[in-house]
Amino acid sequence: MDEPEKVRGREDAASGREAGGAEEAGDGFQLVIHGKKKKRAASGQDCGTAGSSAGPAPGAMAKVPFHDPSIPRPQDVYKIRVDNYKPFQHVWLERSEDGTRHVHPLFVDRNVPDREPVKPADLEDTPFTLVQDHKGLTELAKKLKSVTEFAVDLEHNQYRSFQGLICLMQISTRTEDFIVDTLKLRIYIGLYLQEPFKDPTKRKVMHGADRDIMWLQRDFHIYVCNLFDTGQASRVLQMERNSLEHLLLHFCGVTAKKEYQNADWRSRPLPDEMIKYCAYTLF
Repeated sequence: MDEPEKVRGREDAASGREAGGAEEAGDGFQLVIHGKKKKRAASGQDCGTAGSSAGPAPGAMAKVPFHDPSIPRPQDVYKIRVDNYKPFQHVWLERSEDGTRHVHPLFVDRNVPDREPVKPADLEDTPFTLVQDHKGLTELAKKLKSVTEFAVDLEHNQYRSFQGLICLMQISTRTEDFIVDTLKLRIYIGLYLQEPFKDPTKRKVMHGADRDIMWLQRDFHIYVCNLFDTGQASRVLQMERNSLEHLLLHFCGVTAKKEYQNADWRSRPLPDEMIKYCAYTLF
């Protein structure tokens, strides 16, 4: 046995590779492919048997499609103009006085005082508004001017899209919940909501806002100042888990619904179940 064959034998023994009962082939690559084909065929037979004899498990939720090909393109329905020749870029940041770091133009260095946590009201007792026109957007902007804090969440779609687009914006104050149709009102969102989002006296509460911040800037030219990210806070506190689902259960005693997390949010009109899911994400 020559040296290459010895090396190959040691590698096979170390990795625990087996031929799976198949005859040894002269070409290792063909042997692996042959094994994969056999495995796929077996798994396909299993799937076919299961699909023909057994249905969904009792009590199991229906599968929510993440992409519905029957939905017309929002860019066509709502006349959304997208320029893919100019990919989104963050605004230029000024340098600090010593020139060693960049400073965001809306950065405010302030100490936030400690507050006693206030438990949110039950979802059934909180008024809900679906914002789909200019009047509703104007009323929302007025109400945000009168509060000192509000929670924000976004539903985004980027399947088969170069840049993606925000489909819904959920906003919650201490007393009311709002769901904004950002497809229908896309060209007006920034005009009405830029001020409350960049106001440093108003605290914005979001969870895992890394991408949300970028999406808001890209689609609406909205910049967020005074952000409290519950995902980052859970990491600082070294909690067991950092998901919103875990935080809702731990602090609010609420079991989050996750079945619509990856749904196709371009769908219009929105089913009641998806609207209720949006409200739960801002609990």
